[in-house]
Amino acid sequence: MKRVLPLWTLLVVLILSVFLTDVVAAQTADRLSVTGQIRQRTEYSAKDFNADIDDPLFSFLRTRVNVGVRANDDVKAFVQFQDSRVWGQENSTLDGNAPLFDVHQAFFTVNNVFDSGFNAKVGRQEINVGNQRLVGAVGWHNVGRTFDAARFMYEAEKGSLDIFAARLVGSTGTPDGDNLFGAVGTYPLADGQRVEALVLFDNSTFPVAAGPDVDENMLSRVTAGVAAYGKESGFDYELEAYYQMGDAFDGGTGELGSIAAYLASAKVGYLVDEEKGMRVGGLFTIVSGDDDAGDGDINNFNTLFASNHKFYGFMDYFIGAGSFARGLQDIGLSFGMKANDQTSVSLDLHNFTAPQAPSGFDNALGQEIDFTVNHKYNSALTLVAGLSAFMPGDDFGGEDTAFWGYLSSIVNF
Repeated sequence: MKRVLPLWTLLVVLILSVFLTDVVAAQTADRLSVTGQIRQRTEYSAKDFNADIDDPLFSFLRTRVNVGVRANDDVKAFVQFQDSRVWGQENSTLDGNAPLFDVHQAFFTVNNVFDSGFNAKVGRQEINVGNQRLVGAVGWHNVGRTFDAARFMYEAEKGSLDIFAARLVGSTGTPDGDNLFGAVGTYPLADGQRVEALVLFDNSTFPVAAGPDVDENMLSRVTAGVAAYGKESGFDYELEAYYQMGDAFDGGTGELGSIAAYLASAKVGYLVDEEKGMRVGGLFTIVSGDDDAGDGDINNFNTLFASNHKFYGFMDYFIGAGSFARGLQDIGLSFGMKANDQTSVSLDLHNFTAPQAPSGFDNALGQEIDFTVNHKYNSALTLVAGLSAFMPGDDFGGEDTAFWGYLSSIVNF
């Protein structure tokens, strides 16, 4: 014979179940957060300077899901899963092929380590230094950049200090590899203004295989400099100066070369009309190049792990490893304004030249025009469209004007 529970007992069990579920959910909500982003971007590319070639149209998709956990008041963990692909990369969704699915970030943070005042951040993580001129996450890229690193950060009323060490390339069981070390100090000058000093050291402990420098490290490079950022009375500015020194293996000479290179940049703007968001600006950037590749001196500045897309024209002709062999000088103008509360537009103009032009070559690289429209559709969806044109110089690699455009949809949740 079945035993039937009294009705009041069932009601108590039901109420307790609902109460306990709410308690667990509240505790979980207090400890756990789940956010993410889906970004789709369709690009039209006619960047080959040849109008007779059919131009491709392709679409990128990047999906990120972020999980944050508060283990206790001093320890937190963060994991970011990412899938990055080009539409049509899989013949079928049944083939199980997801080549670019990865853990983009996975780190934990500890507050006030051993009562030192330093906070620690350990694991795979994005590292952005200043405006990302030298070290950045390259958010525009469909994959982006992260570092396997440990960081120690100190915050004070008068400034901050960020010290980090990252393993770039290496394997278990061998000391050889590529590494990045950095120390960045920031000091506030006034409200909305700050100065930043940094020292970066990147090296490769893989040995030189032959020649006069056999068994020496392939690379030992120091990058040091200062930057200032600020806004005052409608004006805004970014001033930067960096110098590189050290030794690097030169494949052309077969031996280590001495590094002596520099980068300097000044960017200023003025907010003409705050209500309309109307801003005009100008910039000047010079990156040193090498006028004699065989003299044993390395004078072309290496931009290291920068987010170069945002600095040297949106068509990305100057982001590769060899982009600055002849150096680069960029003189630019910019204009931006709000069309309405949801929509803003910007126009950027660049004139590129090469400070170190080999004999018989023109140092004019070309001019670029970048037009961008940003529309906040609602609190979750943002639409961004861009159209760019590049008019090449005589020795840049083509005669026809190059074009590039895109339409991007970004959903944050």
